[in-house]
Amino acid sequence: MTEEGEIPFAMSGRKPVQKRAQATWNRLLDAAGSLLEEVGVERISTNLVAARAGVSPPTLYHYFPDKYALLAALGERLMVAQNALVVLDPEQDEAAIAAVLEAHVTLTRATPGGAWIMRMLRAVPQLAPIRIASHRAVARALAERVLALDPRQDPQSTEARARLCVDLGYAAIELIFDEPDLPEAPALADAARAIRAVIAP
Repeated sequence: MTEEGEIPFAMSGRKPVQKRAQATWNRLLDAAGSLLEEVGVERISTNLVAARAGVSPPTLYHYFPDKYALLAALGERLMVAQNALVVLDPEQDEAAIAAVLEAHVTLTRATPGGAWIMRMLRAVPQLAPIRIASHRAVARALAERVLALDPRQDPQSTEARARLCVDLGYAAIELIFDEPDLPEAPALADAARAIRAVIAP
């Protein structure tokens, strides 16, 4: 959880307010995540997702007008959940940073299709802006904390360093899923060391 509360990255989709509708919305996204892992972006369809979720196609269309709106909400949900794990503390040590990265890996594993959602957000041009907007929001929030500690730092270079830290962390998480035989703890420790070196005030 961030020290300053939720990072300002709003979901663009129409997330329902009522509990029953929220349950349906999440069931649709969970079904989409599982199918994304099974059949990929090209073959996934709203009909497949509706069938997997146990709802009618009109019910799905009540929440998502098309396949890409559904996939966008899927990506946004993961980004929001990952952002909630970020600790906006420029002074945290390497062990704390590695623990945050490990929490991201755990969350992504627990999310249906989590690793494939991350890949989708990098590979699909229509969906890449979701990842970029999320990373920018985290970087801005982190840069603000760095500048609060040391106002003498240049704001533009501070935000650039913060953005690099965010992308280093994201790349480390992707690496864990792309290379399952790679020893996880040392890889995350190396990533944490690199992030600490970049953000150190």
